[in-house]
Amino acid sequence: MPGRLRLRPPRGPLRHRRRSAGPGRRAGADPGAHRVAERRSRSRGHPGRPGRGPGLGPGRIPTPVSSADGRPGPPGKGRPTVAVVGAGVTGLAAAWELAAHPPPGEPAPRVVVLEAGARPGGKIVAAELGGGPVDGGADAFVARAPAGVELCRELGLDGELQAPAANRALVWTRGRLRPLPQGLVLGVPSDLVGLARSGAVSARGLARAALDLVLPPTAIPAGGDMAVGALVAARFGREVQERVVDPLLGGIHAGRSERLSLAATAPQLAAALARHRSLLVGLRREGAPQPGAGPVFLSLAGGLDRLVTRLVGELRARGVELRPACPVQALERSPDGRGWTLRTPGGTVAADAVVVAVPAPVAAGLIGAVAPSAAAELAAIEHASVALVLLAYAAGDVGRPLDGSGFLVPRVDGRLMTACSWYTSKWPGRRPAGEVVLRVSVGRWGQDPMALGDTEIVARVGRELTQAMGIAAPPAASAVMRWPEAFPQYTVGHLDRVARIEVGVAAVPGLGLAGAALRGVGVPACIEQGRQAARRVQAQLAPAGAA
Repeated sequence: MPGRLRLRPPRGPLRHRRRSAGPGRRAGADPGAHRVAERRSRSRGHPGRPGRGPGLGPGRIPTPVSSADGRPGPPGKGRPTVAVVGAGVTGLAAAWELAAHPPPGEPAPRVVVLEAGARPGGKIVAAELGGGPVDGGADAFVARAPAGVELCRELGLDGELQAPAANRALVWTRGRLRPLPQGLVLGVPSDLVGLARSGAVSARGLARAALDLVLPPTAIPAGGDMAVGALVAARFGREVQERVVDPLLGGIHAGRSERLSLAATAPQLAAALARHRSLLVGLRREGAPQPGAGPVFLSLAGGLDRLVTRLVGELRARGVELRPACPVQALERSPDGRGWTLRTPGGTVAADAVVVAVPAPVAAGLIGAVAPSAAAELAAIEHASVALVLLAYAAGDVGRPLDGSGFLVPRVDGRLMTACSWYTSKWPGRRPAGEVVLRVSVGRWGQDPMALGDTEIVARVGRELTQAMGIAAPPAASAVMRWPEAFPQYTVGHLDRVARIEVGVAAVPGLGLAGAALRGVGVPACIEQGRQAARRVQAQLAPAGAA
């Protein structure tokens, strides 16, 4: 289904998450990514007074000029240099904003992207399975969030956008695969009939869910936040919370709904409750997906890594320097207090501004000396580790028709797997005819799969697939993608913490921060955060000659 698609704001049952450290790279290892250059900026002004100089207001950073002895300034040749730490989709989006969208009448800054891993893209990656590529991280993004579609259009990829061919999702609970109820909003029912037909909860659980219609209003605490699971359990009962909401919303964040922040992960629920006594009625009137709306998810023909490939190519065409396998070990203010020095195994890098776009534990280590309060808040964000198990089977070995996009697995049922995506049903034509590819997610907060070996993970997943789908044969090919500490946990009070982080970072001229740990874990959210951080530091750079 490539081509132009009608994009409207529906919500679907299986959301695609992603975003931070790549396979084999543990978030919290040497901070960042980098190895650039080389010479420190020599700017005129007053040492020790960052962001001020002749003709400059507070927070404006002078561009490098030639030194008094006639030697040239830094490699930017009159242009400011911006270092982007991290080449996941957040960092690449920041670099794109800097290189492709300079302020009117001003040249683009020199941009250096420093990446600790061997490749750009973060959790957008093509893995090899049986001699062919399969998405090894994110395989799609949410269509209703505009940043993903907008970036694809800017890169000339809008003609390659495609929606999954299969959208019907199931849940493996109460002994078998069952359809997810129709009319869910982040897993919360807006239709009792659909909930009953799905069989996801028992008759007793259904009767308890119906009490939402008559219960008195549920008050949100004075701070404006509470756990999503607590709210759902209060309105619909624990069965709906554990068997419907937790596998879906908890699956998005690799977390537990009883810990997830309502304000950060499900603000639609709070908005519906503010105007309606019944959450079910409020969601039915305001939030339920409408029949015939546009696609919920989008990808690119051939795989989502096409986005990274095109983005990297366009960045290089604009002169952006991309330095893989170069961790940033320290981020320091330059001696004159105006620029930055980034220390890497290959030497130092001089920059006028920095965008830090790495996982929270790494970012905390980098900014600790310049923004200690923000660093402490970043370090306090918990993370979950997950593994993605890629399995290829002969179609004849799969014991049931794959008439959907896959299934979710509630934590309460005690399985290792948390979800199974039917990749070849969603994206037909990407693999050879007669082959079935499954992508199985393993791990969540409190259930770390990193201690398990690949062989054990594949074997345990295989046994569970036998129970769920009747697959008796071993896979023809398998691969395990590991994402340690990759999913930040948006616990109660998360947005207040993010606000404190942003205040601490804003107090440091020339420093930007972005990433999945802040305001959204999806691909579009990470793109938007990277671009916003780039715009903030760009606004602080003085035009050439202003110093």
